Amino acid sequence: MSAKTDSKTLEELIVDAKRSGLSDKEIGEKFNVSFNFIEKAITKLTGVNISTLDRQKKSKSFAPKNFKLEEATVWSFKSRGNWATHTGDYRGNWSPYIPRNAILRYSKEGESVLDCFCGSGATAIECKLLDRNFIGIDINPYAIKLATENVSFDIPQSLFEELKEPIIDLRVGDARDLAFIKDNSIDLICAHPPYADIIQYTDNVKQDLSFLGIDNFLRDMAKVARENHRVLKDERYCAVLIGDMRKKKHVVPLGFRLIDVYLNNGFVLKELVIKRQHNCRTTGFWYKNSIKYNFLLLAHEYMAIFQKSNQTSHRQVIRTVRKEIDELPSRIERNKLETTTVWISRPTEWYKHAMANLISRYDGRSYTTITQYSQLASGNMKHDLIIWDVRSKTSVDWHEALQIVGNLEGNGYLAILCEDARCTDGSISPSAISAEKQLSSIPSLKVKEIIVISIENGQTTNETSNGLVINHKYLLVYQKLQD
Repeated sequence: MSAKTDSKTLEELIVDAKRSGLSDKEIGEKFNVSFNFIEKAITKLTGVNISTLDRQKKSKSFAPKNFKLEEATVWSFKSRGNWATHTGDYRGNWSPYIPRNAILRYSKEGESVLDCFCGSGATAIECKLLDRNFIGIDINPYAIKLATENVSFDIPQSLFEELKEPIIDLRVGDARDLAFIKDNSIDLICAHPPYADIIQYTDNVKQDLSFLGIDNFLRDMAKVARENHRVLKDERYCAVLIGDMRKKKHVVPLGFRLIDVYLNNGFVLKELVIKRQHNCRTTGFWYKNSIKYNFLLLAHEYMAIFQKSNQTSHRQVIRTVRKEIDELPSRIERNKLETTTVWISRPTEWYKHAMANLISRYDGRSYTTITQYSQLASGNMKHDLIIWDVRSKTSVDWHEALQIVGNLEGNGYLAILCEDARCTDGSISPSAISAEKQLSSIPSLKVKEIIVISIENGQTTNETSNGLVINHKYLLVYQKLQD
């Protein structure tokens, strides 16, 4: 090793290794450091949390092949998308299919789109390709520099009947303070905020939201929501992608709580989309650990489509009572259990499949399924698993929930089966968010998992022309703390 190499810091050696083409795994093994350490070293020395250094930008195409607008509430993109200058090297950036769907569905050519967490500019690229004027801000000047590079391409004349050049305004700024934007001036907002402090996007920018713990993050995101509401035009839309976290083998429902923040700051929920993840391995190491330590890999995020509405409407929730198969499901073999938070089923099989997975994973000696507390057997009998089907309810009653929890063994599990419903005014009644909010106030319960049941190969719920087809349900799994 040369004297020049000896004088380099560990962070510099890691960045050099990254530039040479070594993978994160190889770098970790070579220098005996964690993935988190590698990320922080790259962010510190380059100014941006990026996975590929010295990349060459080549635009092979300017649109996704065979693109079709999403029509249901589960979005699944097996390929993240690499048309134009899109890449997946900016940590945590969203697939360009997401802003493309939002832009095409909720805005028109020539209108204005805002992304107040611009990052490397995925939304900016789509706005340029789709002829929308764009304002993008980010707290990190290096991210804005990267976004500026990514959006600096010539638009092929073949994309439009006449050549258009939308206004792309990229600047360093704080999503909590959009004072430079006039009230009621934006047609669509697309936002992918950090997930609290899971990934740090700067090295030492004090205002960076990605350094905040959950409570402070949600407090400051309320400021973002209020600014979003102020600058958005009446009746227009704000699309926000957010996911959950896991701490000490239990889920932190960050997604539900951020959605609730927006609902408490003037927005109405128009759609609640489940965005599936496709980078969750379910074999080998992860499969064994999912079973051994009894946890599921987080495999979904939430795409909330909010609407700014100044009208007071009478929201009547549309719910129908459904009777499922009466026969009890059989257990599933241990090596066939679901190991991610998205369970995919056919329309006629989802109920038995879900119940069998719950019973196989969480039932110690006894379980029961109920729709209300009165169905529990009287006496001192307690259960290791209670499955509570609340799909026919508009909300979960806190007192009834408390009584049901009293019938659980210590360390037993309560699974809530629920689904979102379309209201008569076209908005969404988010039953899982409402249920989680109620149950979070019961101190003896802790969220174990938030599971999405994706119903595929058929439209099974709430057929409507007033929005996306709702083709997912939820299982909220809680663990009772030891008595």
